Amino acid sequence: MHIAVSQSSKVHLTQLTITAPGDSPNTDGVHISQSENVHVSRSTIGTGDDCVSISSRSRFVTVDGIVCGPGHGVSVGSLGRNGATASVEYIDVKNVHFINTTNGARIKTWQGGKGYAKSISFTDIKFTNVDHPVVINQFYVDHHHVPNMGAVALSNITYKNLRGTWKHKTAVDFNCGESGSCTNIHVNSVAITAADGGRTVSRCQNAQGDTSGYVYPKIPCLK
Repeated sequence: MHIAVSQSSKVHLTQLTITAPGDSPNTDGVHISQSENVHVSRSTIGTGDDCVSISSRSRFVTVDGIVCGPGHGVSVGSLGRNGATASVEYIDVKNVHFINTTNGARIKTWQGGKGYAKSISFTDIKFTNVDHPVVINQFYVDHHHVPNMGAVALSNITYKNLRGTWKHKTAVDFNCGESGSCTNIHVNSVAITAADGGRTVSRCQNAQGDTSGYVYPKIPCLK
């Protein structure tokens, strides 16, 4: 990791330039854990892993005005590894431009985890040629489907004013467990189109919530 913020409060990181090759492993730009009132702003971050990662026992974190690329996006998680109990809340990610990244706005949890991640928002986000722009993945790393294992409960997740282009087939991917662990997912004003003019699609499993305004691609499991 380039910068790690741990067991801290009232931290403001601004006007950073972080550069690492896109194929460099585990090179998070800014990693935040067990901290509160952390503000990351007005920075350019290119890495081989998450540009910003926010892990358990973090709250009141703001990421504002970031250019991310290359990298794996801005991620909440991963949470709940080896059955651990996670707690993340009041995360505000806004005014972020993802350029040629693997992921964009991502939440990732392990099967069998406990606890919660709630009150998370992604607002005014731009994607340029991103592989997977919007992701909730409750099967992080372990892709085998094992029902009723339990999961970190995700709730009150908001996506508002997301625009841009994707590189691969699925622009929005909500892949949630079977135990009602993704609730109150709110999607408002989204337009993610294919860079090559092709059709954009979404995948949605077990997510509960609603959409409002113009949303493309449509997300079938949300009202």
